[in-house]
Amino acid sequence: MATVGPGPKDAKREDRRMRYIRRFLTFTAFAAVFSFAAARAQAAGEPIVLRVDTSAAPSQNVVTTREIIPVQPGKLTLYYPKWLPGQHQPVGPIANLAGLTIRAGGTDLPWRRQPLDLYAIDVDVPAGVNSIEVNDTYLGATFGRYSSARVATSNLLVVTWDENLLYPSTGTIQNTIFRPTIVLPASNWQYATALPGGRRDGNAVTFDEVSLEHLIDAPLDAGVNYRRWLLWQNGNASAYLNAFADTSEELNVSDATIAHYRKLVGEMLAMYGARHWRNYNFLLTMSDVLPGEGIEHHESSDDGGGGDYLTNPVAFERGGDLLSHEFNHSWDGKYRMPAGLYPPNLQLPYDDSLLWVYEGMTQYYGNVMSWRDGIRKPETYADHIAQLYAYYDNQPGRKWRSIGDDATSGPFIYSAPRGYSAERRGEDFYSESELMWLKVDSIIRQQTNDQSSLDTFAKAFFGNGGDTGPDVVTYDRNDVIAGLNAVTPYDWAGFFKTWIDDIALHPPDGFTAEGWKLVYTATPSHDVPKDNFWYSLGFGANADGLVNDVRLGSPAWTAGLGVDTKVIAVNGRSYSSDGLYDALQTAQTNRNPIDLLLQHGDSYRTISIAYYDGPRYPHLVRIDNTPDRLSEVIKAKT
Repeated sequence: MATVGPGPKDAKREDRRMRYIRRFLTFTAFAAVFSFAAARAQAAGEPIVLRVDTSAAPSQNVVTTREIIPVQPGKLTLYYPKWLPGQHQPVGPIANLAGLTIRAGGTDLPWRRQPLDLYAIDVDVPAGVNSIEVNDTYLGATFGRYSSARVATSNLLVVTWDENLLYPSTGTIQNTIFRPTIVLPASNWQYATALPGGRRDGNAVTFDEVSLEHLIDAPLDAGVNYRRWLLWQNGNASAYLNAFADTSEELNVSDATIAHYRKLVGEMLAMYGARHWRNYNFLLTMSDVLPGEGIEHHESSDDGGGGDYLTNPVAFERGGDLLSHEFNHSWDGKYRMPAGLYPPNLQLPYDDSLLWVYEGMTQYYGNVMSWRDGIRKPETYADHIAQLYAYYDNQPGRKWRSIGDDATSGPFIYSAPRGYSAERRGEDFYSESELMWLKVDSIIRQQTNDQSSLDTFAKAFFGNGGDTGPDVVTYDRNDVIAGLNAVTPYDWAGFFKTWIDDIALHPPDGFTAEGWKLVYTATPSHDVPKDNFWYSLGFGANADGLVNDVRLGSPAWTAGLGVDTKVIAVNGRSYSSDGLYDALQTAQTNRNPIDLLLQHGDSYRTISIAYYDGPRYPHLVRIDNTPDRLSEVIKAKT
């Protein structure tokens, strides 16, 4: 903490600190009362018996569900989860729910969907009935986004409980209690989950009674090819990596690779100083069939990569922040949660306006930890920051949309088309907020003469000084400001107004004061390879020449290039990134426009791009005679 001379400001600062402490204690007391109330509700009534059968998942990509729900006679509304934690939007895949029947005493009960809430099912419970039986089938998607497309391959599966249940509107996610059972496809299938108390009987595994909140927060992976590594242990607390793969060869993982994840757990605990999980399970699927994923949970994470994720050094380094990002959410997002993301049920809209903390700071630490745990080499961090800053500094969408609006718009931004994302702005509250938190770190280091950093705030705000179970303590924007002022007094309210609320024509620069400056050269970098023409011609394309984005106002845009167009030829020769790079160099000398033959649908046309400045790639270089604080950011603590 910074120290200053005595005076009236000291008393005001102390008052702010005490208000922050009192607010934290109030939140903690609320959480304790809520947990007690949920326990009493569980004791007072029968749990919902949930049986999810995955027998047909490997062969047919479907899952069947049977629920026994305690009820009282009269009108009852059942909900299918709509707003899903970690996905920040109303994407509960209700279109995949089929075969719904509701029965009581062996008789089918008619049900009706509410016309103004398609996720709500109404049913009249007859007199004398104290439980109903609900059966349905989840039709696994073979395409799509997020968890709805992750069901099974022939050798592994993922169970996301919220996709496979209905729950009554009469309670909250905290006091609606389930007794879950999973039926695995065969006796040779193994499983991993954060749910406690698994008891296996043949292919069926039954878990302890659990609230709906914690049930949907504990996905389950299963498969034929499975390996488990202990990463950390202290008494009864532990952390494991659980990997499931399509082939056994994909699990031939070196000890050196696993050592990085042991280092990751140690680094996180060293920074936060406390954990808010009892036992943490990384759930990792490695498949070239099942889509990838990264969804946070309090005591686990649902992660997915390609089949060679842990065995291919290039893939491992490229995805080096996947597990660290989701693990960081156990503190930032699950334990300390924005109040607007903690409603009493899964039907109420989320307030995503603080995603620049929830996701933005997690993006910062997810990446930082990939250097601290050694997955990425220290010399590549400067290139990473250079690429981030250069992209957002060359982004036309920042001229009309703030990061605050981007975060608030999360429910539709996540599902927006990818074309013209630089004009629309995508989920920039992740990576531009990463730059903002780097600037916060820089300010703290300057203000405190390098005695404190963003780590100091993270430890106080998200660590809170003591180990707990998977509790939730909510916060708002003022709490973040108070927490930063407790580290070092500064106009943090004005800072966030500038970088979150207002239109910022340039992204936050957290590296100049750290001893670095941005330059552009003709040499590609680790993070901006040779086939990236965003900073020269102003468009992005895949290896086949299919254009996925064009920067408005760039030379390519001015010449008439659009998305979903394929570049067929460059100056009369078949397209390749090497050929286009050479054309950039040639145009710099002969001053002739670059001709591109384009295909859009069944139409062909040629455009000429008048650009003569050659290849451009961003780099950070050291400023002479300045301290190198940027390297301190990624320095390991253990």
